[in-house]
Order: sequence, then C-alpha cells, then structure tokens
Amino acid sequence: MSRFVGIFASATRTNQRTARLIFYVSLFVFSGKLLAQGSAALGNGLSAAATARGGAVVAEHGSPLDAVQGNPAGLAGVSTRELDISAIGLVAGGSFQNSANQTAGLHGIAGALPYGAFVTPLGKSRWSASAAVTPDLLMRANWHYVDPAGLDGVTYGDRAHETEIIAIRSSLGLARTFGSKWSAGATLGIVYNQNDLHAPYIFQQEPHLAGLKVLLDLTTRGYGWNGAAGVEWQPTSALRTGLAWKSGTTLSTTGNASGSAYALFAALGISSDPTFTYRVHVENHLPQAFGGGLTWQAHHHLALSLEGDLTAWGQAFQQLPIHLTEGSNVVINSVVGSNNFHDAVPLHWHNQGAVHSGFEVPLTESVKLRGGYSWASDPVPSSTLMPMTAAIMQSAIAAGSGWRHGRWTCDAAYQAQLPTTQSVGHSSILAGEYSNSKLRIWTQSVLVTTRFNF
Repeated sequence: MSRFVGIFASATRTNQRTARLIFYVSLFVFSGKLLAQGSAALGNGLSAAATARGGAVVAEHGSPLDAVQGNPAGLAGVSTRELDISAIGLVAGGSFQNSANQTAGLHGIAGALPYGAFVTPLGKSRWSASAAVTPDLLMRANWHYVDPAGLDGVTYGDRAHETEIIAIRSSLGLARTFGSKWSAGATLGIVYNQNDLHAPYIFQQEPHLAGLKVLLDLTTRGYGWNGAAGVEWQPTSALRTGLAWKSGTTLSTTGNASGSAYALFAALGISSDPTFTYRVHVENHLPQAFGGGLTWQAHHHLALSLEGDLTAWGQAFQQLPIHLTEGSNVVINSVVGSNNFHDAVPLHWHNQGAVHSGFEVPLTESVKLRGGYSWASDPVPSSTLMPMTAAIMQSAIAAGSGWRHGRWTCDAAYQAQLPTTQSVGHSSILAGEYSNSKLRIWTQSVLVTTRFNF
C-alpha cells in the first residue's frame, strides 16, 4: 500500500611546513560547496591540462593531480615539491519528455568545486610521496517536471526532482623510479560519500509496497576506502607508456528519510496522517577501473596522447539496496508488518569503455596550447534510465592553454560534452511512469589549475 525510500545514497611528512601545507589544502578543498548540475563521472581529467588533452592521464609523468587520478607511477616524475590546486565549474542542460511532460527541463546553472594534490620527493632517494583531496564521483541532477500518474492515479504534481551523489577521496601515495625507464606507484584513499534525494519515489522490491509512490526526502552520509596502482615505461626519450588500475569502493552510509504519502492515502481513501520518518542505511558501490595509454613526442613542437579505459560499472551499479528502520507511520507499518524493511532500486548498468586522445603544442617557452577528444560508451540501459541517473554523455571535445612563469604554472581548459539523446521503450522501473520517454542532456565545464613548485 505505500511505497518508499530512497536512493542514490599524512602523506610522509618531511617537515612541519609540509604538514601545515597539506592541512591547509584539505581545509580549502572541503570549504567548497558543490553546485555542479547534471552528471559528471570525472572520466576526462581532474587537472585543466588533462581535460584539455581529452582526459589522457595514464602516461603523464610529473603532474600531481594527473598522477593521483590516473596513474600513481607519475608521482615519481616530480623532482621538487609541487602543489596543484584546481577548480571545476559545470553547466548542464537537457530536456525530458514523457506522458505528462513535453518540454520539461534540467535546471543547470553552475557552481565550483576546488580540490588539490601535493607531492614531495623523499630526500635524495628515488621515492616520492603525495597527499590529495579529490573528487571520485560527482553526480547531481536538478529537474523540474510534472510527476506522471502512477498506480491508482497517484501523482504529486509539478515539482522538483533532485538527486545528488558525491564521493570525495582523501589519499596518500608513494612512487619510486627503477632506473631511467621504469616507475611504479600506489595510492590509498578514504572516500567520503554523500547521497541526497528529494523527489517522488516508487517502491521497487518490498512486496507489500512495490509500485506505490510517496514523496521523499532522503539524506545519508558515510565512508569507504579504495586503492590504486600503476606503472610507467619510457623506452625512448620520445615515448612513454603507462598502465593503471583502481580498485572498487564500497560506501556504507546512514542517515534519515522523511516524507509524505498524502496523494497515495487520498487515492486509497485513508484519512490517517500521511507523513513518515525512517532511519536509513544505503550502500553504494563504485567500480574498479583499468587504463592504458601512451604519450609520444612526435616533434619538438608536437606531443600526442592516446589512452583507453574500462570502467566496470556492470559489477558495481546493478542495484542500490536500501534498508529502512524505525518507521513512524502506523498505516505503512501495518501494511508491511514491521517498522523496518528492505527495498532496492534497479540500475543494471553496463561496463563502460572509453578512448581519450589529445595534443599539446608549445607556442613559446612559457605558453602551450592543447586540444582533445574523448568518446565513451553509454553505461546506462534504457530500461532503467531516469532523468536523475542520466550519465549518458558519450562524445566530448576540449581545448585549453598553459602558462608558466618562474615557480608558477597556470592551466585553463574548456570542455563540452556533446548533446546525447536516449529513448526508453518499456521501463523496468515499476508503475510504467518512465516508459515511452525521451531524455536529452549536455554539459559544459571550465577548469583552472594552478601549480606552485617549492
């Protein structure tokens, strides 16, 4: 009878000055409020230079952010203390059509999220260490459309549909060179996860509630951990190759859910108080990923980058399990037979392959131009596609530049994830509300990265 709940749930210190620096970087990163709209799996680079190259990072050597995100072996290329501070701002747009909406839109104005990485050589040894705070996953959607009538004609009218999944990683890393051609490295990170949902919710698997819809506000917070490792090989001065792996992440989060079943109760002729509260446990799984690539100095005025990645969404995003306890609504408890139950949102994502390509051209000794293109397969099946899980962008183009002066380097990049349209025939989401729908989405982002050598 009712349905409910939720979804999308010190590096090695060489001296006191380094320790303070790491602390201030972390403090700065967490002071930022994420406002980015739309969907961004961050597969096209955390640094502005990497983004401008189409996201190629696995064979890069000496960039703190590229190494922390793409291949820890690149940390070994840092010969002095280096601090990268970067920020991303993103704007998204899109449209959604179904039986109740012809031109519903994605509200996509942007904000910014700062993050950073610090790397230092360990004395005169072949070792380097890192400390970083970086985003692992940023997915946010802010749609506004008419809630279509579900079972028993239940609808909650014209309203916002908002969801957000954030995973921020604090990591430590070590890397070492092995002669002039080889390097290897690894990082270990603690991941903070935040999940928010503010939208009508259709219960999916609880047998007494499946297909019923309530209005839900859900918030959970928690932690997990992951690791990454990689190697680089430079057979000649003009060619460098890299292989990298990142483990999966299990994020266990807890929080609260509240809401109302007023439209459902009205349709069923129930006059009791429709509001409810629960304690919630949500478990998110982020996928492991593999990457391989190369950089080639084709000419002293041209460097080329090429990379292929595989992200195992098919192992991680099959469903989103939710456990609700301490339910407060007497009617719902009586229907379920308990004040706690399990539900799960079907996802059934596919593994995702991606190709990143880019170039870099020096204009002067201190100025560089970059450009790139990336393509990724669509991991989201149409059967479970909803506006709030629309990570469907495939092609992206990017351009940028870099400027160096003394100990400072500043890079900027612009990226456009080109518009992608996907249609749904028969939806696996219960009640049929997303069957015969169509979704179109695009994003534009700007990144700025500043590096200081100590």
